[in-house]
Formats: sequence, structure tokens, C-alpha cells
Amino acid sequence: MLKKLFNRWGGHATSAYEDPKEITANHWSENMAGSDAFSPQVYWLAVPEIQKRFCQRACRGSDYPTWVEYCVGTFLNSDGAVFNMLSIGCGSGALERDLFRLNAFHHCDGIDIAPAAIETAIREAVAIGARSIDYRVEDVEKTDLPAGRYDAVWFNGSLHHIRELEVVCERVRRSLKPTGWLFFNEYVGANHFGFGPPQVAAITHAFALIPERYRVSFARGSFGQIQHVVPLPDPIEVVRTDPSEAVRSQDILNVVNDYFDIKTINPCGGSLLQFLLHGIAGNFRQEDPHSMRLLQMLFDIEDGLIESEALKSDFVVVAAKPL
Repeated sequence: MLKKLFNRWGGHATSAYEDPKEITANHWSENMAGSDAFSPQVYWLAVPEIQKRFCQRACRGSDYPTWVEYCVGTFLNSDGAVFNMLSIGCGSGALERDLFRLNAFHHCDGIDIAPAAIETAIREAVAIGARSIDYRVEDVEKTDLPAGRYDAVWFNGSLHHIRELEVVCERVRRSLKPTGWLFFNEYVGANHFGFGPPQVAAITHAFALIPERYRVSFARGSFGQIQHVVPLPDPIEVVRTDPSEAVRSQDILNVVNDYFDIKTINPCGGSLLQFLLHGIAGNFRQEDPHSMRLLQMLFDIEDGLIESEALKSDFVVVAAKPL
């Protein structure tokens, strides 16, 4: 009898005998941006106050409202410029649509392994008249990239799904013009979310500080119930749900550094908040001042641990040039 797994993040049951790439494609076809798994009730970064704090760190405290605008404005200075860009692991296309609205490119290619996500990206691009975006279903780990074509290559939460980091970094480096840029907004924490004892202890203790009325679950399968323990992921379950999830996330910065000259690394936090607030994010609303004060306390704890180097930042924004 086939062994099944119910994915508590997205609800997809997968067979132990499915091809790993097929599992990943199916998972991200079902759990693209805008799905329940990424709602403000469940997902930490969908909470406006958390998103604002994340963006401030991603943009190094500048006046840019998003990390994309920060990268374009700081490193490309693209007023009136003509650029060719590539978005790898583009999902449903939010990044490319943002770049289109900024008039940041002449042409942009978007590739992703999930067919349903690509279908959505195409549909949304057509809706805003973005004819200069070309989408296709493609696995960058299996397909080479054209040499010297791009002025910028982007990963938005997709590089941590790459197992063959060295192969992909070499392909991206070759695909960039000598003056090109690599930009990414990524999770760079423990592989498959297998956190070490200090991080587990910090998350657990911070969770215990949250009053019960702010631990009411919005997650599928436990809606309306009070969470009594922090929902830390089991790395074995993570692999079964999506074998690519954080497959070599903790290696990203070291490998990128071998192929690129990293010009900036902006730590964005998330080392506590990502799972501390999973499923209960909807309890933290601006109209509830007590919840906002509690959220600020959690911000301060996370910031203090990262600034003291007790923990590393699990999320970073990076801008780099090819070596």
C-alpha cells in the first residue's frame, strides 16, 4: 500500500513513489502566491506590519518601499534603460509584474517547474498588457541558459529550492553580461527547516510568551483551536511534502560567493517569526493595539538575538556581480 502524506501547509497528499520533481511541481501548482497557505491569517509575511519591517531591512533602511524597487533603483539605475532580465522559479509572476510596472526591462523571461503557476503568470501578464514577458515551464537544474544574454537574473524565494546550486550558479553567471547583476530574496536558514537546539529553544520560549487569545489557529485542520505548542516542521515531513524545500538553503551564501562578487547582504530576520507565527498570524491586527504591542515585543526578541549573533538571519536580500 502506498505511503501517503497530508501536507499541513497546502493539503496535497503525495505518494512516496512519485518523482521528486513531480512532487515539487504539483505542490507549487497548488500552493502558489494567493493560496490559503499564504493568506494573512496563516502566513507570517502576509501580515502588513511584518511585511513593512521585512521591507525596511531588505532595503537597508532606505526609502524604497520594496526590495525589488531597492535593487532596481540602487544597482540598475534604470530610468529609460533597456534591460533583458530572467526570473528563475517565477511562480505565478508577481515579481515580473512588479518589474514591468517599474518599466525596468525591455524583455523578461520567466521560468518555473510548476505548470499551473506558469499558466497563472501568463494570464496575469496578459491582463496588464505585459507582452514583453515570456513565460515557459522549465527546470533550470536540467536546462542550460543562453550565454551573455541578461542584464539581471532574479530569484524571489526560489533559490532555496535548488539542489544543484553550483550548476545553477555557473549557468546564471554565464547567462549574465559582464555588467549584469544577480538579485535574490531568499531563505538561507537550516536545510529542510531542521533547526538546531538554540534556535528551537528561542522559538519555543518566545511562543510561550504569547497569550492564548493570540494563539487561535487559522490553519487548515486546526481552525479555531488554541495552539499549545509552536508548529515547528519535521524535516522528514518537509522532504515528503516537497523534496526541494530548503534542500540546500544553508549553503546558498557560500556557494554564491564562489561564483559572484556579493556587493550587499541585507539581513531581513525571520529566524523566529517564520514558524513562531505560522497559523496564528491572523491574530495580529492593527485594529488591536495589544496585538501590535505583542508583535513589537517579538520583533525586539528576534532583533536582539540576531544582533548579538546568537542566531543568524534566516532571510536575506543579496545583490551580486558575476566573477
